[in-house]
Amino acid sequence: MFNLLLGRLPSYTRKARHLQLLLRHSSPRKLLNVARAELSRARGDIELTSRPYIYIIDTGNVCNLRCPLCPTGYHGLERPQALMKLAQFESILDKISDYAVEIIMHNWGEPFLNPDILPMIRHARGKGIGTTLSSNLNLVNKGERFLEEVVDSGLEHLTVSIDGTTQDVYEVYRRGGTLENVLTNLRYLLAYRNRTRKATPMVEWQFLVMKHNEHQIDDARRLAGEIGVDKVRVTGAGLPFKELTNATLAQDWLSEMPKYRNYSPESFARGYLYDEKCFYLYRAMTVNPRGEVSPCCVVYEQSADFGNLVNDGLAEVWNNEQYRSSRALFSRKTTSADVETICDRCPLFRYEKTGRERHRSRAEAAAVFPLTVHVTTSNENAH
Repeated sequence: MFNLLLGRLPSYTRKARHLQLLLRHSSPRKLLNVARAELSRARGDIELTSRPYIYIIDTGNVCNLRCPLCPTGYHGLERPQALMKLAQFESILDKISDYAVEIIMHNWGEPFLNPDILPMIRHARGKGIGTTLSSNLNLVNKGERFLEEVVDSGLEHLTVSIDGTTQDVYEVYRRGGTLENVLTNLRYLLAYRNRTRKATPMVEWQFLVMKHNEHQIDDARRLAGEIGVDKVRVTGAGLPFKELTNATLAQDWLSEMPKYRNYSPESFARGYLYDEKCFYLYRAMTVNPRGEVSPCCVVYEQSADFGNLVNDGLAEVWNNEQYRSSRALFSRKTTSADVETICDRCPLFRYEKTGRERHRSRAEAAAVFPLTVHVTTSNENAH
């Protein structure tokens, strides 16, 4: 909690949104849990008495677009595609509602393709949990009535990914999308929200800056102002999970503007990108459509799963051998848990040099299985 209140969250997170939802949906029990989680991270605890307070629940890893840097878009997801069922979602919420401040209802797909998405939002709202999702807003067989129901559902934050102000530029990345339809849907949603005097959802226009659309940044800001969105987020795109050091791919897509080039293949010379210990292992849990738990939102392959929150309890998963082994990488404390996980090969955060005996150097790990950072794929920038 202290990190949140002091603003000490990395620039790649949406700390303003997290803080807003914390204040809106806090309770003494939730606030105590947040404080325990932050204290455990600071101390490098391995087995936690706290529970995650932000949950990324992927309600469907399917999409109607084919964005070339997204594993869903280029068919490289490495896990079965599915839509989460309402009963599964309700089962998960029963386990997390005492701790959850926010549920991010997307990860590797378009959430509005799930026919149960609105009941899910309403159920989370009834549990006193903040809701947010990101959409390309290329709605499939859904008209104005659906947009009205989105507003009426109680959804609190809606990010709309629009990376161009003309069709020819927009479709370079959002392949299969139609800009005119997106803008029409966005205008109608905002008009209905304003007409009904509702405060939510807060609508954010996200513009991922890439080489082909740099020249439209100012146009996007102007158009967003005309439409009346609440916030414009202009940020750099990123490469797929296993392609971070792919200089050719970076040359093809990433912006040359320093402000919007979050990293380059040379950024990992020291062995990691962010000079801090991992926060995902203390603050957040990522749940895939069939309940499988990933260590963080950047990991998409099924072989790296840490358990299943539909089948097992929250405490059972959160302190299982995979989680304890992974936290030990960022701690000076010892643990009996000694299994290799995908976290051993992750280049995002700085390891503690006095970690487990089986800890390998970043250079050695990268040679075996180079990983990348999920800065942005189809919808969302690192949540």
